[in-house]
Amino acid sequence: MATLPVSGAVFDFRDPDGVDDLILHETQGGPVQAGLALLARLRLGGPEPATLPVPDFEFLLLQVRARRLGPVMTLAFACPHCRALSEVEFRVADYVADAAPRPAPGVAPDPERPGWFRLGDAGFRLPTVADQIEIEGHARPVARLADLCLDKVDRSDRARIERAMERMAPPLSREIAGCCAACGETVRAEVAVAPLVVAELKRAAGAVHDEVDLIARAYHWPESQILALPQPRRRAYAERIRRAQLQAA
Repeated sequence: MATLPVSGAVFDFRDPDGVDDLILHETQGGPVQAGLALLARLRLGGPEPATLPVPDFEFLLLQVRARRLGPVMTLAFACPHCRALSEVEFRVADYVADAAPRPAPGVAPDPERPGWFRLGDAGFRLPTVADQIEIEGHARPVARLADLCLDKVDRSDRARIERAMERMAPPLSREIAGCCAACGETVRAEVAVAPLVVAELKRAAGAVHDEVDLIARAYHWPESQILALPQPRRRAYAERIRRAQLQAA
């Protein structure tokens, strides 16, 4: 169960099993669509994932990732200064805490439009995952997002609203900084949460076929029974079989 940082809604979800691994490994959509499909499958209670503000959606993906792969994430890339392979490591909890929402002065809920806010005479709402999908591939994505989330306002009002939105829903996809171990220079990496997390989860799910095959051959269990196992237990069985095979070789 997780309390979402922006909306304050409570989202309850279960741990993924082998069926989720299989679907995630074989899905063909982009990372946002794949993340939505996974959260929709794992959801036990709470709002529909597509209706969430983007930071809440990314927060949930990070929670699933932390429960599945551990609390620490590592980004590897070539240092722009010395070209050595560099890594930036961070804890998911700390990363999320650094982008905690803050109240925006002068902003109040719009009594006539649920989910909307008012700042002076202007109205707005926070962009959702559905909006993010809506503008993918659009010829003018920024303008289209403004059409979806803002009343018609002049440039100064729009700037004030965008600053308020930044306080109310700080992005979790952002740049982080670290230190190159080879040359000591500061290095920066862009964290795009949905592509990064979905790619990691897909790689972790990639072993599902081998593990199902290994367990089925050893224990003669049907595929459905193996896929229903929680991921850690399936991994433990597969590892136990591998050790036994090595000892017997």
